[in-house]
Amino acid sequence: MDALEKLYTAILQRFPNERITTKQAADAVGLTRGVTSSYLSKLEKQDKLKKSGTRPVYWQIKKDPSAFDNLIGADGSLSSDIQHALEAIVYPTNGLPIFITGTPGSGKRTFARAIYQEAIRRKALTKNATFQIMDCINYKDQPDKFRSDLSKNIGDFKDKGSNQTGYLYIKNLQSLTKNDQHYLFNTTNQQEFSGPRYIFSATADIDKLDNAYFKSAAVHITLRPLNQRPFAERIAFIAMFLQQQANQTGRGIMISPSKLIKLSTIKQINNIRGLNNYIQLLCAEAYAHTPEGDLLFISDISEKAIHILPNQQMVTDSIRSLTNSSLQLGTTLTSLLNKLTDSVQRGETISEQYFLVIKIINQLSTATSEELLNPSIQRIKELIHKYITHPYGVTFPKDETFWRNITLAFVFANLYDDNIAGSEKVPHLQEQVKEHYPRSHYLFHKLLEKTLPRRVDSEAYYLPFFILMYQCADEIEAVRYNAILLAHGEHTASSIQQVVNSLCGNYFFEAFDMPIDISLEQINTYVSKYLENQPSSTQGNIILFDMGSLRQMFTKIKRTSNQELLVVNNVTTSMALDTALRIQRNDSFQSIAEASKKYSLSTDAQYYEGLSNKKNIIVSCMSGVGLSKELKKLIDSTLSPSLEVIALDYKKLHELLENNDQQFFSNTLLIMTTSDVSDSLDLNIMNIYNIFDKVTSSKLQSILLNAGETKKSTTSLIDQLLRFLSIEGIRGRLQILNPDIVIQDSQDVVSHYENFYNVKFEARLKLNLYMHLSLMFERMLMSRSNSESVIKQESLTDKERDFFSLSHGIFKPVEQKFNITIQDYEIELLYQLLKDFIFVN
Repeated sequence: MDALEKLYTAILQRFPNERITTKQAADAVGLTRGVTSSYLSKLEKQDKLKKSGTRPVYWQIKKDPSAFDNLIGADGSLSSDIQHALEAIVYPTNGLPIFITGTPGSGKRTFARAIYQEAIRRKALTKNATFQIMDCINYKDQPDKFRSDLSKNIGDFKDKGSNQTGYLYIKNLQSLTKNDQHYLFNTTNQQEFSGPRYIFSATADIDKLDNAYFKSAAVHITLRPLNQRPFAERIAFIAMFLQQQANQTGRGIMISPSKLIKLSTIKQINNIRGLNNYIQLLCAEAYAHTPEGDLLFISDISEKAIHILPNQQMVTDSIRSLTNSSLQLGTTLTSLLNKLTDSVQRGETISEQYFLVIKIINQLSTATSEELLNPSIQRIKELIHKYITHPYGVTFPKDETFWRNITLAFVFANLYDDNIAGSEKVPHLQEQVKEHYPRSHYLFHKLLEKTLPRRVDSEAYYLPFFILMYQCADEIEAVRYNAILLAHGEHTASSIQQVVNSLCGNYFFEAFDMPIDISLEQINTYVSKYLENQPSSTQGNIILFDMGSLRQMFTKIKRTSNQELLVVNNVTTSMALDTALRIQRNDSFQSIAEASKKYSLSTDAQYYEGLSNKKNIIVSCMSGVGLSKELKKLIDSTLSPSLEVIALDYKKLHELLENNDQQFFSNTLLIMTTSDVSDSLDLNIMNIYNIFDKVTSSKLQSILLNAGETKKSTTSLIDQLLRFLSIEGIRGRLQILNPDIVIQDSQDVVSHYENFYNVKFEARLKLNLYMHLSLMFERMLMSRSNSESVIKQESLTDKERDFFSLSHGIFKPVEQKFNITIQDYEIELLYQLLKDFIFVN
C-alpha cells in the first residue's frame, strides 16, 4: 500500500462521514501538513475526496449519491440511523427486518420509503420492486381481517416472483393487540428467506411490544421528535415547507429572522407534519390578505427579511445561508471571536472574555429548544467529568445555569462551524488561548480530542472554553512545573494521577500508561509531544516513573527541553502526592529535587546532567575504588570546595565513556586515572602517573587555574600527588601489611611477567604495578571474600587464556603466604593494564 492509499484508507476508516482539516488528516497518518496537503489534492483529482472551505480547507470522503441524501438530518441527527438501515439493507440474503419508532409526524414513512429506494439503488432489489403500505390503525378490533390481509399481502409478493419482490411497510403497530402483534411477528419470521422484506413502525417504545424474538433480531431505529432535532435541521424543515408554498402559490415569501426562529421553537408543534400544516395556514392567511400581490409576508417587513423565491433549489448551501441569516451568525459570532481574540491578546482577565461570551449566548438562547438542550446538558456534564475532573482533579460549579451556558456555547459553536464559510472565520483565537492559558488550553484541547476530534481546530469551539475555565484558569495557570507520571500497565500511571490530582484539587500531573515492551525511544516520544504543548515559561519538568535506567531516561528527555529536569524512579502514590503538594505550595525546584532523594532506599533521583551539577573532577583507579577514594581525599584537602571530586570504579568509568556523549560530561573539568584511557570524546583525561612529566603537570595546573583555583593550591596538589605515587606513597597507603615485605612480593610478581614475556617495563608502569599489587594483596586479605569467578574461560582468547594460566602460577606463593585467593576479576584487570606492554608485536 503506497502513501496515497494509506492516507485514503485512514480517512475512510476514521472519518467516514465527517469533514476534516488537513491537520487532522496529517495527524491520522503521521505525515507533515505539506506532504498531506499534496496527497489530499491528488485524491480530490482522483474523485475520491470532496474539498470545501478556504480557511480552513475541509476534506470529506466522496460517496455515490444515496436515497438518504435528501432527508433532512442525513449528515446530522439521522446519520447513525441511516447507517443501521444500510446494515439491514445489505444483509444477505433477504436483508434484516427494520423497526422504526417515533412520535406521530416524526418522519417514519419518509424514512421507510428512503430505505426502499436505497435498496433499489444498491441493487438489493430490482427496479420493479414495490413498496406496499399496511396501516394497522385500519384493523383496530378486526383481528380476522388483519390476518387475512396480511396473508394476502405476503402472498402478492410471492406471486410476483423473486425478481419483483420489495418492502412491505407495516405501520402503527401500537394499534394491534398483543395477540395480533405476536401473530404478525411469527408470520413474518417464517418468511425470512422468501417473500417481501419488512419495515415496521410504531409510535410506542419497542420495549412495550411483547415479542422477544423480534426485539433481538430486528434493526431498531428511533427517530427524534421535531423539538429534539438540531436547530439547523428545524430551520431546514421550515425552509422546505416555505419553498413548497412558494412553488404552489407562485409567489415569493418574505419572512424575518426573528419569525424564522420563533417557528423553530414553537412548543405546541412537536412533529414535522404539524409544522407543515402550520406553515401552510400562515401562507394561506398571508395570501388572503394580498391576493393580487407578488409576495407573501409571513411577518412584519424588515430590512433583514429573508426572501424565498418560487421554484428555487433549497440546496445545502442555501439552508446554511438561511440558518446564518436567521441567527445573524456571520456578524454576531464572527464579531465575538474577533473581540475575544483581541481581549486575550491584550492580556485582559478571563472574566472579561467570559462576559463577552455570556452576553452573546443570552441573545441567541431563544433559538434553542429546551427539550433538546436538557439531555445535552447532562451529556456534556458527564464528558467533562470523565475527561477533565476525573483525571485532572479540576472541579466546576454545580449550578444549572453554568452548565446550560456551556451547552449553549457548544450549540452555537456547532451552528457557526457548520453554517459559516471558512473564509469568513477568525483563525487566531485558539492560538491566543494556547499562548495565554496554556495549561487550561491543554485540558480543553484534550476534551475536544476525545469528544469532538474533527472540531479540535475550530475557533468557534473555543467559545465554551471561557465559560468552563472562568473560575479555575488562574489556579491552573499558577502551576509552575510540568509533572509527568510514566508507568507500565494499562492503568498504573493514570490511577496514581487520578488520586493525586483529585486530592490536591488541581491539574498537577499528566499520566502515560505504557505497554510492558515499550522502548525508551517511544517513552521519549510521549514526553516530548506533551512538553511541546506546555508553556515555555514553565520553571522545570518533573518526571516520576516506575522502572528503567534513571540516567538513560534523564539523558533522552533532557534533549527535548532546556528547562530544569528532575527524574525519579520507583514511583509510588505517596511520592507523587508529596511532589504535587510541594508544587502546590510553590517550593523551589532545588528543594523538590533534594526532597525526592529521601523518599525511600529503593528510590533514585537525578536532576542534573552528568555525575554532578557542580564543576567536578573524576578520579578512577584500576586498583579499585578504595585507591580512588584516597586520591579524592587528597584532592579535597588541597583544593577549594567549589570543585567536586568524584571517585569511580574503573569499569564504571569505562561504561560511562562508552554510553554517553560530550554533553553528559559538560561539568567535568578533568578525568584522572591510573592507566591510559582512550575515548572518542573531547575530554581532559589524564593518566595520574604522567604527573612526573613536566608537560602533564603544567597542563593540570592550567586546568585548575582556569577553574578558579589559586596557584598555591595547585602547586601543593601536584607535590602531594608526586609523594602519593612514590614508593613512600605506597607505604603510606598500607594499613596492616609490612610495606617492605609486600612491596618486595609485588616486585617479584612484576619481575616474573618481565621474564616470561621478555620485556622491560618503564619505571612509571612499574610504580603503577607495585601500587596496584600491594593494595590488592591487602584488600584481598582484609575482605576475605569467597565470591566465585565470573570469567568464563571458554570466552577467552588464546593469549588471555595463557595469561590467566601464567598468573595463577605467579601468584601461588603470594596466595600461600597471605592465605588469600586471587580472583579472576583481579587477573583480568591486570591483563588490561599489561596487554599493551607484553604483546608489543
